[in-house]
Amino acid sequence: MDYISVSEAAKKWGISERRVQKLCEENRILGVERISRIWLIPKSAKKPTDKRYKAPVLRVSIDEIVKEYGTYIYNIAYKLTGKTEQAEDITQETFIKAWKHLDELKDQTAVKQWLHTICVNEFKMSLRKDSRQKTTYVDNIEELEKDGELLVNPPENVIEEVQASEDVISMRNGCFLAMSRKLSVNQRITFSFIDMFGLPIQEVADILGITPKAVKGLLYRARMNIDSFFQSHCYFLNTENPCRCRAWAEFFQTRNELQAFMQDKILDYTEKGYEFDLEIRGKIASYYHQIPAQMPRKEWYQMVISQFKKV
Repeated sequence: MDYISVSEAAKKWGISERRVQKLCEENRILGVERISRIWLIPKSAKKPTDKRYKAPVLRVSIDEIVKEYGTYIYNIAYKLTGKTEQAEDITQETFIKAWKHLDELKDQTAVKQWLHTICVNEFKMSLRKDSRQKTTYVDNIEELEKDGELLVNPPENVIEEVQASEDVISMRNGCFLAMSRKLSVNQRITFSFIDMFGLPIQEVADILGITPKAVKGLLYRARMNIDSFFQSHCYFLNTENPCRCRAWAEFFQTRNELQAFMQDKILDYTEKGYEFDLEIRGKIASYYHQIPAQMPRKEWYQMVISQFKKV
């Protein structure tokens, strides 16, 4: 390919050399290259219009996006909210926002990470709209980073399962999910992404816009809250504990009272110098990993696709 200099391009297009230099710096000339401090402009390049040049992006169909990530994003929304309809709404809004701004995505291989961020933002927005939710989004970063130094990951051990029926296992899964939703908002997001979906700490830091050390602090607090509750309650962690899923399953007459009690309950265990029981931590981590993925309603997919035809 033949190239011309900045001064030659300025004469060719009838503009100043400073203007051509600016166009090069803004990447508004297709095929421009820089060697040391010298800009090389393709001889065949045309004078840019007023609009900034945008490199062509790979467009994928909305059908492909929803098919690839629909169930995954739905499960994130479901584990953050615990409500099927709310999870479907958040997931739908996530894909609509993504589709509207797909041209802005610079790295087409980062769709999944991008959807993570949009989903979290939609989740937080849904909480703001719900006047019953008492939410706190701002944490003391310095204190979080100090707590992050206390985070220790237990070794991955094979746990000895307590034998139980499918109904009881389902009850346990529901209980574990319910308690994770009693964490503060940022703790819940951190715990869900890392301990249930296996995201790296750095990616969660990018999603929340905080430091990795602060994310470690949130994870430390979340695990402390979860462990401190379950280790003295859950039968699956210690058969001498009083809380048995089978008993709860048979205790339907107090269901409404229990739901009302749990509605406003937030886990906020703040013992200084808390020490984890690594065996308990390993069991709890394993149980959260075992929680099966949920599938949105079949008609939901078609509803989402139809929404894009209106956008």
